[in-house]
Amino acid sequence: MDCKKTERFLLRSYDTKLGPEEKTQLQGHLERCPSCRRKDLEYRTILGLLRPDSTPEPLPYFRERLLARIKEKEKEMPALFGLKWAHRAVAFCLAVFLLFGVGILLFPPEEPRELSQAERLFLQNENPLTETASLLNQKRAEDKNMMLIFASVEDRNGGRR
Repeated sequence: MDCKKTERFLLRSYDTKLGPEEKTQLQGHLERCPSCRRKDLEYRTILGLLRPDSTPEPLPYFRERLLARIKEKEKEMPALFGLKWAHRAVAFCLAVFLLFGVGILLFPPEEPRELSQAERLFLQNENPLTETASLLNQKRAEDKNMMLIFASVEDRNGGRR
């Protein structure tokens, strides 16, 4: 094992994240390498200064003062809670409004188109073939043909059948 890998193992060993095999490799290297033993001693000294063994006692009446402050904050919370949601609701409404506006600009609504005569008759619930049926019900073939000719001439001139 090289010294760089040993240093990584040293740092992980302080957090107790080494497996049994890695611990034996680390111990073996530390026994052979004096510079890594020195680094181990330095790291342990620094950790000893950063992590004291004893924790200081809290000041008198700390618990009572802390609980009183928590109760005060809880009384203020409903107002802050509503205010926070109000800001979010306003932001959400603005975002929806902007998206709706962009959607209208990018995809404008279609302009209404002119309905054909058959569509108008269908919407008015009328049968467009009533006049044609009376023409076709003629008994004589000549009358039928003449009526159809006159109907087509009227249709070209813009007259109604």
